[in-house]
Amino acid sequence: MITPMGLRLVEAGDAPVMSEHRRVLELIDAVSLERHGPAGVGVWLGDHRAEVVATIRACDQDGAREQGTRLAAAVWPSAALVRDPRWWEELAGVGEALAVADRDPRRLAELLHSAAATFAAHGDRLRAEERWVRALAVVRRDGDRVRHEAVLGGLGDLYRGWGRLSKALDAYLGLVDLRRDLDDPARLAEAYVAVATTMHDAGRLRSATDYFDRADEVLTEVEAPVTHAGVLVWCGRTRWEQGEHGAARRRWSRALAMLVDVDEDTADRVRALLATGQDERPPYWSNTASSPSGGVG
Repeated sequence: MITPMGLRLVEAGDAPVMSEHRRVLELIDAVSLERHGPAGVGVWLGDHRAEVVATIRACDQDGAREQGTRLAAAVWPSAALVRDPRWWEELAGVGEALAVADRDPRRLAELLHSAAATFAAHGDRLRAEERWVRALAVVRRDGDRVRHEAVLGGLGDLYRGWGRLSKALDAYLGLVDLRRDLDDPARLAEAYVAVATTMHDAGRLRSATDYFDRADEVLTEVEAPVTHAGVLVWCGRTRWEQGEHGAARRRWSRALAMLVDVDEDTADRVRALLATGQDERPPYWSNTASSPSGGVG
């Protein structure tokens, strides 16, 4: 169990002064996954979760709010180790209130995103949606492109898993717009794939084919044969499902050429498609169906 030497948590209502800043830093150290590991942090945080919230709340004083929001941000990567949704809600509330009072939109967006991701990972879609929607409004005003991408990716994944495909497409198309002006074809291709696989889920095969083809085109600028081959398998799959068997096999042949001498197991999967494709639907290509936060390769 982690017991930082000299640690005394402030009580709710205490007015933190400069000496309290050291205690906040000790708390931040106590919840460091890199330093103490998940097991140690999980035990310590489970025993001290009420005190952590009290400390953050006590920082609602001029000059101390930044310390409180730093602590809240440091806790969120470890918060899921404590399976207590009520505590997550309390932690989210006090941290977000401090960030609003401190007029710190970037920290507010970070806290909203972290809380949303935790709620989403544990099936609380409503709370996750509420916070990601709020975060989206903040990052749009603030111009934080990196956080904007993370929030759109989170919302897209949430809505897609929820079966709300129209909203998922809105989020993923927003991600495409953000990445189109970047000199990063791999990340743009990733966003195209997110749109395309969602279009496929919605039964919009022609639109899905169009976006897979866009991913194929931009990946010609990237040395990523396995990722590119995965996109080509999807390019073939959507054509196969529209009865364009010859066009599908041409994409699979291109994929196979990229995989030979690079990934023999995956190449064998593509050979199976070419050999038995006449009535059998191509399998999902799991490497390209991942979320924008996880990559397409």
